[in-house]
Amino acid sequence: MSRRYGNAQTIGGNVTQNTYFMTKQVGDGFLAVLADGTIDSVMGAYAAILACETIAKGFVSLEDVEGQLESGFARGAALLHERLYKGRQPRVSLLAACFVGNSMVYRNVGELSLVSYNGRNLTVDHEGAGSLDRKGITTLLCSQGVWQALTEIDIEKLLSGRGHPYAKAQNIIEAVNRRNLKDQRSALAVIVA
Repeated sequence: MSRRYGNAQTIGGNVTQNTYFMTKQVGDGFLAVLADGTIDSVMGAYAAILACETIAKGFVSLEDVEGQLESGFARGAALLHERLYKGRQPRVSLLAACFVGNSMVYRNVGELSLVSYNGRNLTVDHEGAGSLDRKGITTLLCSQGVWQALTEIDIEKLLSGRGHPYAKAQNIIEAVNRRNLKDQRSALAVIVA
């Protein structure tokens, strides 16, 4: 099954971009991974990159998707402790979602959001793991910076319509930038349809 997806991000009022994402095609499956270093520093940016790359590199097949995500998150946390945080609690939010057929398996830790839009209703999931039916659903994976600037009503309007996910993601980030908030956090949006 072919997936349409798009992405956009803004640095906001930060000095460094501390959000990062990766996508990966595995057979008929599609993996999207987002990370937010949550702090405005080079360490937060490195943490986001390391977390995404660890999950994507460890995701190699569509067998036992939940197990691969679980072990990838554990590996990512171990690497963050070892290389960047030296035993301190990492301050990284991480969201990974694998789309296979009409379903999605996901794992989410921290302040990232998994948004489902069916053309009428918007549903927002935060921390957790599980499997969801995706038939006829547009999925938005986004950072806290999106919610800092936009409301659920704003997001619903921006996800509606027939546009390509790339255009919708660009419109979300443009709307974040138009709010021109003084302390705007980095904002990242990945849309899968």
